[in-house]
Amino acid sequence: MNKFKKLTYIWIFFGLFILFFHPIMYYFYVSKVFPKDNSVVGDLARMTYSVDLIDKRSTDIDLQKKHIKYNEYLGNNVDFITIGDSFSEGASSGKNPYYQDYIASIYNVSVLNIKLFENNKNYIETIYSLLNSGQLEKLGVKYILIESVQRRSLERFAINDMNINISNIDNFKNQILNNQKNDNLIQSHSNEQFEINWIDVFNSIFSKSNNNDVSVINNLNLNAFIYNAKFKIKGHGKMAPHVYRELLNKDFFSTEVSRDLLFYDEDLKYLKYESEENIKLLNNNFNLLAKALGEKNIKLIFMPAVDKYNLYSPYIISNTYQKSIFFEYLDSLPKDYIFINTKKILSEQLEKGEKDIFYADDTHWSHKASEVIIKDESFKIIFN
Repeated sequence: MNKFKKLTYIWIFFGLFILFFHPIMYYFYVSKVFPKDNSVVGDLARMTYSVDLIDKRSTDIDLQKKHIKYNEYLGNNVDFITIGDSFSEGASSGKNPYYQDYIASIYNVSVLNIKLFENNKNYIETIYSLLNSGQLEKLGVKYILIESVQRRSLERFAINDMNINISNIDNFKNQILNNQKNDNLIQSHSNEQFEINWIDVFNSIFSKSNNNDVSVINNLNLNAFIYNAKFKIKGHGKMAPHVYRELLNKDFFSTEVSRDLLFYDEDLKYLKYESEENIKLLNNNFNLLAKALGEKNIKLIFMPAVDKYNLYSPYIISNTYQKSIFFEYLDSLPKDYIFINTKKILSEQLEKGEKDIFYADDTHWSHKASEVIIKDESFKIIFN
């Protein structure tokens, strides 16, 4: 075979490779982690294109009572206020994604979830704003629950410059006013005669249905190839820039591969903040808030959401990563607030062999975790 023929075959090979690369990677990887229907695939699977760990699901709420979302709140009295990060916003989707709905349904209380106020450093300051303004008394609030993912808890609450005198609630008032205006607008439209807008119908049919619409030729195909090729060659470890994939010694998931754990790299990065000094400072800040709320007969609950790595770390084969002390040390400190030890509660479920406490493809826990936490004895005492 002469040199010219060799070069020709090489160019033909690369041409065919380029021609088929995008369709193959798209249909076998990208289209599966970015489905075009209304189903949901977890954030970690999307970041790594781990199609064998997909726990595809749709949002379905079948509980008796639902909590009040911040953008729906009209200013009525409430029993229970929650505030937190994506764990408080139902970010996992799937069955009953809001732990607040379990609180409302199991304990028959009205639950409002609010957001961090503008210019507040953290959720504690937002609660101080509502307390110092007299808004909590006005609304008849009896319980405050602050939720935070473990990895961000010390960064948020282990600070020396907490503003305990803050009282600006303009964000809160403006949100209620906007909600009331929107509600009145909906009510007025519901009384109008229904007319078909054929332009809207046309657009709904032919426009993109959701944000997951990805074309066959795209820059994600290359990422899918690199991350999966890296995993096939090097095995477990850091699979993508921000995600680890490790092997467990038990089947903890109902996915195609049941013993692999995906977790966010910040679960490891933020362990450097876990010192006894920082945990004490966090505890002191919650104790101060609890005492201030207690003067108004309001109970404070702190519910840190255990990191996925921390929860499953005892089951990682040949685990050489740093161990967490957050829950163990915090649990030992004196408290004026109610501490919900989610690590302890969920670890007991893992010891029983319970699967899918966290979604295999997500950094968030599943409805199973929400239900068992809210039904736990440590949560029941809130209402005693």
